[in-house]
Amino acid sequence: MAAIKITHEELREELRAGKTTKEISDQYGMSQRVVQRRIKNLKDSGFDPANDREYNNPENQLVSGYSTLVRHKHKDDSSTGRVMEWVKTNVHISKQVETAGAIVESMIEEIKPLPVIPFKNTVATTDQFTVIPIGDPHIGLMTWSKEVGEDWDIKIADRVYRKVFKRLLSNLPDTEECILVNTGDFFHADNIQGETSRSKHKLDLDGRHGKWLDAGFVVIRMFIDACLRKYKKVEFINVPGNHDDILGRAIGSYVWQLYRDNPRITVQKGDSPFQYVKRGKVLLGFAHGHTCRLSSLPGKMADDQFKLWGKTTYRHWITGHVHHNSWTQFKEHPGCKVETVGIIPPKDAYAHGGAYGAARGIQGIIFDKKIGYSPKRIEETVRAND
Repeated sequence: MAAIKITHEELREELRAGKTTKEISDQYGMSQRVVQRRIKNLKDSGFDPANDREYNNPENQLVSGYSTLVRHKHKDDSSTGRVMEWVKTNVHISKQVETAGAIVESMIEEIKPLPVIPFKNTVATTDQFTVIPIGDPHIGLMTWSKEVGEDWDIKIADRVYRKVFKRLLSNLPDTEECILVNTGDFFHADNIQGETSRSKHKLDLDGRHGKWLDAGFVVIRMFIDACLRKYKKVEFINVPGNHDDILGRAIGSYVWQLYRDNPRITVQKGDSPFQYVKRGKVLLGFAHGHTCRLSSLPGKMADDQFKLWGKTTYRHWITGHVHHNSWTQFKEHPGCKVETVGIIPPKDAYAHGGAYGAARGIQGIIFDKKIGYSPKRIEETVRAND
């Protein structure tokens, strides 16, 4: 049954009446999470249910503080009377938070879970597991061959990703489990201005934001559906990047909602920039790589997962961000390696102008739960006819 919508005024009255979140959710047919978000938005707009007080906060902007001018009625009288009050808000942050919240809430409320995809393959080994890092897809990127040597847009990206991913899966062994990783920067931009939310960099985009949002959700479904057909168990690790702080996190909620009725898939939505997985004697860490130096990641793993560190013999980080393959074992941390993965999209104008470049492709990494060391790699590069 569709949720009954509650207006801001109705919500105020229910809160003034002392009703709990659960009572409100039951009465209006809404989830408690949605009611909590509505209450938070109401408080951000200036309403104070504890004091039954509402400030004049324009356009539901986030409140960064209140300033009140008071005066004593008489020289020897401690009683006061409020004369004026200023509400300090942050319009820019408010709009971003409002947009992000609306996207995620819409996903949770309206997206219907997909029918369960049946597993019809065979399991060749349970001692090994496969990790497929999707290096920085940058969905929405547009390039011009006369400028950077290669044409790229949403249609080309969809076609190339399908071909390359299909070839990769056909060459990977039929392990029982696959860990599919979005290493970050799934979307090339993060807002309707065509910028990164973090740095406000202007980006080369193929059309309006709705166009590349739709394309990105189709691509992520293609990845996961293909893995569910090949592997008995799938874990999706979501790591937002510096290009998509907001939308990158929304990918995690989207996947979780879409596949929540399928018991063969688990999802790490991406609440933290550092995600971890332990399988047997193997401990893996996943990050985009933009929040700290690569040389700091082994120590970060040892600090965050000190118990699992002591229970494993092989420890390995997988990151994106730099757009090329590298594999390093730092002298200060001989018990952990750090790997960066390559990407499929071509160089954008910025990278081309800076003379950056590397082979384009995707890889699958096979780890042994008991041994861990010397993981096998199956690589698939972008071909001219893709």
